Amino acid sequence: MRTKLVSSIQEDTRGFGAGSGTIERYYYECPCGEGRIVEEHDNIPGFRDHGVNIECEKCRNEWEFESEMAVRGWKLVRIDMTT
Repeated sequence: MRTKLVSSIQEDTRGFGAGSGTIERYYYECPCGEGRIVEEHDNIPGFRDHGVNIECEKCRNEWEFESEMAVRGWKLVRIDMTT
């Protein structure tokens, strides 16, 4: 499951000696509607980093990102509590 995109920002950064770049952040609703999911992309030469996180304690305990999905292609799956 993917949730609804709420907002996004892109910030320019001077970089850290290897050149300038951007930081992109995309904010999505979390499944319960009280928190958010943040997808972040650091597009800075030498410091490229990408990640997605659930910023909601309730949803973090009930949902996880499907393994082997690309960061930009993330999908939430319910955590199996029966094991």
